[in-house]
Amino acid sequence: MKFLNITPNLITSILSIIFGIFIFLKIPTEVEKPLLLFGQSSSEIDPKVVPSIISFMFVMFGFYTLIFERKNKNTNTWPLISKQMLLNVFVTILLLFGYSIIFHFLGFVVSSFLLIFLLSNFMGNVNVKYVFSLAILFPFCVFFIFVNIMHVFLPEFPFFELRIG
Repeated sequence: MKFLNITPNLITSILSIIFGIFIFLKIPTEVEKPLLLFGQSSSEIDPKVVPSIISFMFVMFGFYTLIFERKNKNTNTWPLISKQMLLNVFVTILLLFGYSIIFHFLGFVVSSFLLIFLLSNFMGNVNVKYVFSLAILFPFCVFFIFVNIMHVFLPEFPFFELRIG
């Protein structure tokens, strides 16, 4: 009788497949349709495209890991989790929860700046100048790419709107 070797990779692959299917099934009810301007969509891409790609990637990652983990003969033991690792995970989840709450009030750029800056300082930032500049530049670049190139609307800045065109 052959026993199934349950490893973290096997469980991750199964959870990834389930999560990808869950996302795909929730897309029709959770994604808002773009506003119509003069009878045409205000967005150049369908709002269901990005969640569909993400769900497809979760499922493909899960199947890939499931296939190659099945053939793996090595024993993969569960990692030992220290109190510091649990604290890092807890603080990260707490900050992401706070990010999801303040996202609509402060806008994408300000809330992303706060998340990047606070997480990097908590995790052991080496140089404050680099983290500060990264925390400012990265959200600005992502905001301008999404809003001006992809025409995906993100919550604006709390005090003014920076959109081209």
